[in-house]
Amino acid sequence: MTKSIKIVIAVAAIVLFPVMLISFFYALGVDNLAFLPFSSGAQMKYVDDYVDKLNDRNVDIIFYQHDPNGPSNLKARRINALNDQGLNLDLYQNCSHHVLVLYDFDGSLNLSTSDIQYIFQLYNNQNFRIVYLGTDKYPLLQEYGLISSVPKSGTKSYITWSNYSFPGFADDPVSVPVSEGLTDEELVVYTMVMEFAQKDLYWN
Repeated sequence: MTKSIKIVIAVAAIVLFPVMLISFFYALGVDNLAFLPFSSGAQMKYVDDYVDKLNDRNVDIIFYQHDPNGPSNLKARRINALNDQGLNLDLYQNCSHHVLVLYDFDGSLNLSTSDIQYIFQLYNNQNFRIVYLGTDKYPLLQEYGLISSVPKSGTKSYITWSNYSFPGFADDPVSVPVSEGLTDEELVVYTMVMEFAQKDLYWN
């Protein structure tokens, strides 16, 4: 075997090995691939696949006052008023679930007493999932019964479902195989997407 052929084979092996490794673990259903030495492009492709999985769930994802700072292919919408007219749910009756995302990463989200009461009504009576992305409003959310207790200092995210709450899903992002090149704000949105795409508990 000539030296040039050996070089070609070696280069092909280097290029193909990560792809084969990803495919192998993907076929096994291994969701946490953060330990693998993916290129950033391969990592983002993996996340994009999970965005597609979440889109296929036909979930109405609603960002309040802020456009989503995350995957460009995520199906989501923005509203500017927390009331029946602002939500306009008549247009989204065919969706499997509704998720209201309170995006407050910089602490600027303005929530009035009536806003919190309306959110609690959506959560308690209409089976909305409520996601809080931020750190500042936990005492307020606890005061109005949206969460049972204030999570540890620095917790950047919280999700509610049914009559249970699950704090901190974006603070230990073991399910997200990409962090390189993402801002802190983007990371919490990407992690939310991965959580919703992977885990059926949110929808049962």
